[in-house]
Amino acid sequence: MIFSKKIEFNDHTGPVYSIASAEHFIYSSGADNWVARWNLQAQKQDEFAIKLDSPAYSIFHSVTKPLLFIGCSNGDFHVINTIIREEINFIKHHKSAIFSIQENPRTNQIYSGDSAGNLCIWNSISFQLELQIPLNCEKIRAIGLIDEGTKIVVLSKDGKLRLFETSYYNELLCIPINSDGLQSILSVSDLHLVGGHDGFLYVVNSTTNSILSKIAAHKGAIYSIKQINQTSFATSSRDKTVKIWDLTTMRVLQKLDLKVGGHKNSVNDILLFNNELLVSCSDDSKIIGWKLNDL
Repeated sequence: MIFSKKIEFNDHTGPVYSIASAEHFIYSSGADNWVARWNLQAQKQDEFAIKLDSPAYSIFHSVTKPLLFIGCSNGDFHVINTIIREEINFIKHHKSAIFSIQENPRTNQIYSGDSAGNLCIWNSISFQLELQIPLNCEKIRAIGLIDEGTKIVVLSKDGKLRLFETSYYNELLCIPINSDGLQSILSVSDLHLVGGHDGFLYVVNSTTNSILSKIAAHKGAIYSIKQINQTSFATSSRDKTVKIWDLTTMRVLQKLDLKVGGHKNSVNDILLFNNELLVSCSDDSKIIGWKLNDL
């Protein structure tokens, strides 16, 4: 498996914190207070742009609707219709930075997690708040769906993985992983792959809820984990690298760093676009598209 650099966008004037995708577009948010959109077919920025009052640490595009959710450092929560290019809802509820957003199409709900440890559950049609769960866990850095949306996992700065059912949102279990905080998760098959602030990748059996292994994966926090195909996944880190992993052996297949045209600073987010392009964003203000050349 070999990725090579195909596209680079560098029109943000500061760190790029989060990226999302829909159709042939990539959306990005940065420290410059802008949310921008990039046309991957035309390989350029298009006219879609949103100026915010504060940076957005998390953006998420719905998988069922033309809606972009934007979570800001001051707690503002914006809902943008990406077809008509208008804000259709502005939610002023969170009192601190929103670090994670997730959608559950099964329940017609949107989740948002903030730096004070509040998990909010919103109706994705009316955008009304249905439930707020104060977890007292510091920053909620990631929210993941499992079992077709019947459960969610929540990762936080207190180093614990929490599992909730999505009918009444009772907490089913809480697994202490580390003491430094958790940043990212990929749930695949019967495993949770958990990225730590300490740079370790934790492999957790989702059936027995036991930690199977602890891998020294990066020299800094693992900010994002994304599946590439049935046999591989990617991680991005504060250590300025993206690594491609074999899912079976947990060995590194490739490292995407400055030597191969990669980033100069922390790689804050990654996503897989159209099953062939791995997209990364960084504190160096760049968005890079990596082409998958060989499966």
